[in-house]
Amino acid sequence: MDKKRFIVILMFIFIFIISILISSIYYKDKYSVNFETGSEDVILTQFVDKNGTVKEPIEPTKDGYIFKEWQLNGVAFDFNTKLDKDIILSAEWIKEEYITVNFSTDTLEEFDEMKLLKGDTIKELPVSNNQGYEFIGWYLNDELYENQEINSDVVLVAKYKEIILEYKIGDKIKIIGNYAKMSTDKIAYNKRAIGWERQILNIIEGVEFPYVIGDNTGVTGFFKVESLERV
Repeated sequence: MDKKRFIVILMFIFIFIISILISSIYYKDKYSVNFETGSEDVILTQFVDKNGTVKEPIEPTKDGYIFKEWQLNGVAFDFNTKLDKDIILSAEWIKEEYITVNFSTDTLEEFDEMKLLKGDTIKELPVSNNQGYEFIGWYLNDELYENQEINSDVVLVAKYKEIILEYKIGDKIKIIGNYAKMSTDKIAYNKRAIGWERQILNIIEGVEFPYVIGDNTGVTGFFKVESLERV
């Protein structure tokens, strides 16, 4: 072996030994965090000080699947956890399957169907407006939908409760719907005076249009509760 080659080999051995020494010093009192992605993505090992925390890596990708979370021993890992040992974090995946959510109402409203990842929950639901009624919520299989996981195509049904307003004689109101008006020989329905402000002159119980509305010039007409709004 010539002298030049011998020196090169010695330098290589020296650098190797120094690297091991530096690594042993640097990684002393540190814990390793390995990531098993279950895909072709490779995430480098992290070395964390004792009682330090892991930096959450960029989410891996996998064809046909959605990344859900990192798990430690089958349980979702909290990246605020302080480490006291080496750990291995495994990627948890959800198969990329979608289902359809449709909406049914008692109104003329039309809501776009919603595409949802199978097993997911609906993050934001629309609100249905039904004049004279208060919207309660969307029901699934006769039960109020409250962020339950959905695993098949479904139809959510809007439910309401009637708004019962307590008016009394003398109350100021604004007309927001149709009303009935007496003529000489019959009642004419579906008259309109939208936006007019009047007051309640009388209340007749047990009839279809119980509220008698008018002003000092006379009676405007007979109203249902849903055709009135407080001023």
